[in-house]
Amino acid sequence: MEQAESPASVASRLKDQFAPAYLTLTSIIQGVALSTLVIRIEATSQRFDAADWLLAAATLLAFFGVWHEYLMQALAFVWMPTLLDSVVPFGFLIAELFMAHFVFGNQRAWLLATGIAFGVGVVASGTSRVQTRSYMQENRGVLRAVAGMSLVRLALTLTLTVLFLGAWALYDALHFGQARTLVAALALVALGVVIGGTVPYWNRVLAYARGAGKSV
Repeated sequence: MEQAESPASVASRLKDQFAPAYLTLTSIIQGVALSTLVIRIEATSQRFDAADWLLAAATLLAFFGVWHEYLMQALAFVWMPTLLDSVVPFGFLIAELFMAHFVFGNQRAWLLATGIAFGVGVVASGTSRVQTRSYMQENRGVLRAVAGMSLVRLALTLTLTVLFLGAWALYDALHFGQARTLVAALALVALGVVIGGTVPYWNRVLAYARGAGKSV
């Protein structure tokens, strides 16, 4: 008669498999989004102006940003996945597919899709915050290393959600259509700021990991 697995062994397996499973799912999703962007650019690039190329670059940065966020969170922290952990990546995928499609022909719709993507990012940040604190024993050291930065990054994501959705809602009223290149350039800068904000956060995680290695 086979002996039933203990709760501890099941929990250990779930935690150990979370990072590789989640990163595999994320890589597939980002591959689909990137393929959509490439196909869209190939089909329409002959009619691109400066604003369209800037939106394409901003979209590529957004895709990279989503991947890097998942890489950081999945490798830095320990938790057991829930239904929301499965839903959020597909929320990103839907928003990213629309971002890729609207790099040409409808800047206002692109702003909406990007605002929604940042909104999904807020949900992802909240989920990560709750999950990592649910397993405080395993995550205490890393949480202490990035203390304060998580809230700053969440505030930035919230701010950009409001700004992009606001730009979409007020696009016609503020005559953004007459300044498409400027709007696209500002969007690219905003996404560059988001990517840049990951550097000090991840450096703290790496510094903590290196310190742990030296102490062994």
